[in-house]
Order: sequence, then structure tokens, then C-alpha cells
Amino acid sequence: MRMLFCSLLAAAAVALHQPLALADCASSPKPVTQAFYSWYLQTFSEDKDPITDSVPEMKKYVSDSLIAKIKKQMASPDGLEEDYFLKAQDYMDEWLTQIKVSEPQIKGSSAKEQVTLGSTPDTTQIVDVRMIKDKGCWKIDEVLSTTDQSD
Repeated sequence: MRMLFCSLLAAAAVALHQPLALADCASSPKPVTQAFYSWYLQTFSEDKDPITDSVPEMKKYVSDSLIAKIKKQMASPDGLEEDYFLKAQDYMDEWLTQIKVSEPQIKGSSAKEQVTLGSTPDTTQIVDVRMIKDKGCWKIDEVLSTTDQSD
């Protein structure tokens, strides 16, 4: 009887924990992208490197394959010429509060969005974000400069 009770208690704990884990995943890619860029830019503003200093947080928003690709490029002799997610060598303070994400174009388990950072012609940076659904969660899988499309 005690064994049955412990088994039921363990099953209930797992069942209760599962919806909480799934609740962390947005049903649309847009809030994930918005949250990522807000966090990413805020981390930069605190003089931290999100890619090396905040790997667990990065994994909430970015696919494992993209993280591996970026780290491989960082370790190469050429390194990174620009920030992968911003497609710029630095960020502007205005970007911290001026992040606009377009409505996603969703096809199955992938999506495309456009992110606009800044609000004036002199400060605006636009990137195209491609996302995948990974274990039920939307994650960034590629970021392209709007001038560097390889479709």
C-alpha cells in the first residue's frame, strides 16, 4: 500500500511539473523573439557576453545547433566579424527599448520574422530571424542581415 501511494505521489509530481515546463514555451515565435532580444541587449548593456556568460539563458531562446555554430566560428582564426544576432559590431542604447518583431510567417515547425531595432533612419537595424520548434518550444535557428539573403 505504501509503495502504491509513493508511486501515485511520484506520478502526480511529474504530471504537475509537466504543464509548468510546457508553459515556458510560447505558442507563437513572436514573444520568444521579443524576449530574446530584450534579454540579449540588456545583457550587453551590463557589459556581459550573452553567448559565453549566460549559456543556460541562451539555450531558452536559441537552438543547440546555432549555439554550436556560433561557438565554432568564435574559436576559428577568423572569429566573428560582427555580433551574430545583431548583424552589427556594436549596439545602440536606443535598441534596448526599441525592439519590434513582425508577425511570424509559420510553416509547420519553422517560422520567419523580421526584427527592427531602433526607431530612426540613423539608428535602425533590421534582421531576419528564422525559428524552429524544438521539443514544443520556438527557438532561434538563424539570423540573417536583410541585405544578406541566401534563399
